[in-house]
Amino acid sequence: MNKPSSQINSKSFEQTVKHEVDMALALSAQEFAWSRFLQHKLLSSPHEDPSYSSKILETSSCKQDGKEGAEIKKKLKELQKLVPGGEEMNMEEILSEVGSYIVCLELQMIVLKSLVQDNIS
Repeated sequence: MNKPSSQINSKSFEQTVKHEVDMALALSAQEFAWSRFLQHKLLSSPHEDPSYSSKILETSSCKQDGKEGAEIKKKLKELQKLVPGGEEMNMEEILSEVGSYIVCLELQMIVLKSLVQDNIS
């Protein structure tokens, strides 16, 4: 079954907007590792393997013992997947980068909401 051209164009438009918004986010915070990674990713292959998982936390030792340590390690692995380039960062790096990434995402959300509201009015 073929998709109507309007659906294809809409999907292409959405992908283009997402790419441009992500690039603006990356360019707005170039002093952070996550930003440089995101910019590199956007400029290189658009078909990055999402199943890639880091071995950094798997090989690092967690200072907590038992169940609590395993839970912390699990949460840090999840965090690594959310931050661009997080798979390549160690625990210290990911924790220092996550704050700036969240702030930039919040600013991006404010700008996008503003654009949508301006277009609706």
